[in-house]
Amino acid sequence: MPVKVMVLQGNAEDWDQRSTQSLDHFGRGCTNATSTTALRGDLENIQRAAHKAKSRITLCAWESRRRFVHVHAPFKTSPFPDRDVHYMERYFKYFRQTAR
Repeated sequence: MPVKVMVLQGNAEDWDQRSTQSLDHFGRGCTNATSTTALRGDLENIQRAAHKAKSRITLCAWESRRRFVHVHAPFKTSPFPDRDVHYMERYFKYFRQTAR
């Protein structure tokens, strides 16, 4: 089944608008993508938008040393946003350390 990826537009801090975009894209059979600086604020906004849209989050990171893209298995948001954000922070922290 083909999947079309749509890049979320607009301000990253406007998680309400992003969740609305997500629902619209899902309704059209598409999935969503967004880039992040992996700072706590960005990850909190991504988690909120995904939770509101009842979506899963898949983390991807580029490992420049091995020239390899790592794709994490999709996970559902939990009722505990702090745990989700902490999990995402740990994932990206690993790639920051290996980039040096």
